[in-house]
Amino acid sequence: MKKNLVWPLALVIWGVVSYLYHPTVVIMVAGGLIGLGLTALVVWSSSKIPTSPRWIFKVLLVAIMAGLMNVTALDVVYSLLAAPEGNRYILPIEMVASGLLLALIAGLRPLLRPEQKDK
Repeated sequence: MKKNLVWPLALVIWGVVSYLYHPTVVIMVAGGLIGLGLTALVVWSSSKIPTSPRWIFKVLLVAIMAGLMNVTALDVVYSLLAAPEGNRYILPIEMVASGLLLALIAGLRPLLRPEQKDK
């Protein structure tokens, strides 16, 4: 049951972050879905990276690139649905913050999933 909590939890986290970004339901839903998709991308990618001492750095790189994708997608959604309202932070800070949030959520998955047996 614990492993099933990751995705609803990720959706709630991204929904709240998106609502804080700009308090409208449409942007909250769009941001939640975008964040959930990018979380799935980082989780899937992290499972494909071979385990090594530098594994975490490779996952962080993927997560930061996903953070850039998140910021770009939110900028497009914001521009289409809510401009000129709202307050924007500078892009590099948003990119790193989104990437770290993606890495944090992706890091929850190994803690909540059951042990996998080697084949």
